[in-house]
Amino acid sequence: MAQNSEQLVRQVFETLSDFNRPAEEMLAFFTEDYRQLVDGKELGLNDFLIHIKALRQKLKALEIDIQHIISNNDAAATVHIAHVTRASGEKSRIKVVAFYSFRDGKIAFVDELTHPLEGKEGDQALGSVQ
Repeated sequence: MAQNSEQLVRQVFETLSDFNRPAEEMLAFFTEDYRQLVDGKELGLNDFLIHIKALRQKLKALEIDIQHIISNNDAAATVHIAHVTRASGEKSRIKVVAFYSFRDGKIAFVDELTHPLEGKEGDQALGSVQ
């Protein structure tokens, strides 16, 4: 299953960054009791869906570049760079370090920290924007 958990993370990023797909498609990857801690804020599954919709309203494009990934049967971790293009055309790069916990083939928990590498003030808030 180690390969499956890595594939699941990659599929999540692919779906997240494809703004032509409905945000609701993301729900298929997560358990109903999903929890996400991002920079000290906690999101549930509904909060996460609101977050995805908010990102799609504020951004023109999102590209995820996985720098490192490690996975086993029920957990994974990534270091990735989010390349963000706002509707205004402004660009940012945000480094994300994330831990994932899986249950029944879905993501049940994510704990992540974000760190803006370049862009504008307030970019760190993109990790949990509602």
